[in-house]
Amino acid sequence: MKIIFVCSGNTSRSPMAEGIFKQMTSGVEVSSAGFSTFSGEKASENAIIVCRKHGIDLSEFRTTNVSDVDFNEFDLVLAATESARDKILKLYPYVTAYTIRQYSGEYEDFDIKDPSEDSRGDYVVCFFEIKEALEKILETHEEFARD
Repeated sequence: MKIIFVCSGNTSRSPMAEGIFKQMTSGVEVSSAGFSTFSGEKASENAIIVCRKHGIDLSEFRTTNVSDVDFNEFDLVLAATESARDKILKLYPYVTAYTIRQYSGEYEDFDIKDPSEDSRGDYVVCFFEIKEALEKILETHEEFARD
């Protein structure tokens, strides 16, 4: 199975989701992309630091713009927000796309807020919001193998 996480800039939420999900699964190809980024940029310093504290290395991560992605290659698109999901579905109506929280089936608010670049605390909160939703996905979707 191939999954891609999508957010606005591909420097915070989607790379964190990619790193967390890679750590949680095996046999799943995971990547990420963003709408408002140039391919090849680094992840946010706060995202790198917060993930490092949880055993996830984003130091070599580089951004990917959605225009550089062939969405035909992916079985599932998981977006950080409803607006990102809706953009994906508008641009690529043939894909299977949900928000991360929506796909988990556990939330009424489907958006994971973009952390403030100035606040590492916001990144910690964001990390755990993503992690919790991904854990719920693993609990409810048999197609993912857990390490």
